[in-house]
Amino acid sequence: MAATIMQYLKHINIYKHIALALLGVLGSIVILTLTMQHGAGMTPDSVVYISVARNLADNNNFLTYNGSDLILQPPLYPVILASIKKLTSIDPQISAGYFNAVLFGLIIYLSGLFLLKYLNSFTLILLGTISVLISYALVQTSLMTLSEPLFILLILFFLYYLDKFRSKQDYTSLFLLSIWASLACLTRYTGVILILTGMIFILLQQKSNLKEKFLHSIIFILIAVLPISSWIIRNYLISGTPLGQRAESSYSLSQNLRFFYDTLLPWYLPANSIFTYLILFTFLSAGWILFKTNYDKQFSFKIIDKIFPSMLFTLFYSCIIIISSTTTAYDRISDRLLSPIYIPAVFILFFTLDKILTWLSMYFNKYAVFIFLTIGIISLLRFPLHNTLYIIEEFRMQSGVGYNSSLWNNSKTIEFLLRHKMLGNRYTLYSNEPEAVYALTNLKIEYSPAKTFYNSPQLLNADQNKKNILMNTKNGYLIWFNNADRNFLFTIEELQKNFDMTEVASFDDGEIYTFN
Repeated sequence: MAATIMQYLKHINIYKHIALALLGVLGSIVILTLTMQHGAGMTPDSVVYISVARNLADNNNFLTYNGSDLILQPPLYPVILASIKKLTSIDPQISAGYFNAVLFGLIIYLSGLFLLKYLNSFTLILLGTISVLISYALVQTSLMTLSEPLFILLILFFLYYLDKFRSKQDYTSLFLLSIWASLACLTRYTGVILILTGMIFILLQQKSNLKEKFLHSIIFILIAVLPISSWIIRNYLISGTPLGQRAESSYSLSQNLRFFYDTLLPWYLPANSIFTYLILFTFLSAGWILFKTNYDKQFSFKIIDKIFPSMLFTLFYSCIIIISSTTTAYDRISDRLLSPIYIPAVFILFFTLDKILTWLSMYFNKYAVFIFLTIGIISLLRFPLHNTLYIIEEFRMQSGVGYNSSLWNNSKTIEFLLRHKMLGNRYTLYSNEPEAVYALTNLKIEYSPAKTFYNSPQLLNADQNKKNILMNTKNGYLIWFNNADRNFLFTIEELQKNFDMTEVASFDDGEIYTFN
């Protein structure tokens, strides 16, 4: 009888895995279908990754589109794209779409496995996995040639082996845990948060004595830190800076806290609605009542212990992003920057909902509670679904995103450059959108003169910048796009006051100048 029950449960578990795998396959198909024709969307960072991957595949080291060394980003993502090109001859601009489709499918499946391990209700497991599938933060980054999908997958592997190490305390889990942390650091510099998370988790383990904690910590740090340390040393030897030249931020702490809130809340709930605040109050109240009515030190520890790694990572990552965005200039806090905490947050949310469901079932009709909670979750999922469908429709209508979109592909200025590609061989090219020029023409090009650091009020040495340009005045062309929004660069009017320039060609979307 017992053997029959075990066999039945085994079959049930297999079907659950198949259901989660199918959701993963569906996610891959969505990304693959959208990117197959035009490739993954491209941002300025995407162009850096693609150019480095091409140069690596051609044995030209870690060089970007303008010939400068890769410093501001870690190397793993372009290394993988370069490896794909070496093995298949598929250009990184195309392979990025295929690669991201695979990554997104794996992210969905592994997220489902996390929920399957800790949740009792398979309906909640499915709804949690579906929330990953329809997450516009994840879909948006997966449609782009960006390192976030790879980073998120590595975070999931890290959390998986962190949990495995918690239960087994074996060296195999510790080694793999360290490897995933090191690879995450080589994908995004914020991966160091995984090292911090892992260290604190190891030191707080109650199953280990002080000697074992010390040994585990040393092994973890050595394996996790060594690769990124080597890269940082290489950066310093090349540029004199560990992570590239950085400047002060344009945003205050209060602004970044607001950006964080405005980005995070719409992932799950409609923004700035009384309904939203009511749901938050109800959820937090139910969680608090659950904790108080079932207060037992051992029971509470077991609950917290299961979600502690995800809570720790989410807390550290959020704090680091907010603090670094306040002290250092880079992109404003957005869905892309916060996407790595989406799945840990989903796990915490649905784990808590699962416990609330179990608790309410003790006092009310089990099926009534289940139906009420399920309908509530499904109704809330329509908000992220609406945003995701909008992104997908926008991608389809524009035939891509960013430099892959029809807006850029139909550019008359780009058409002119494609007809006169010899300019890149004879002259030094400058532009207020150099990434677009490289992405669409494959021409080597540099930024037009800048007055401040990127996204920062901190001024650059304009005189030195001008001097560098003047050295190439007889061999320089400026490609200027009217639709570019680069506030850190000098405007065309400011450039005309400082340089003797002649307009060579004019189009609806831009002009081309030569220096006299």
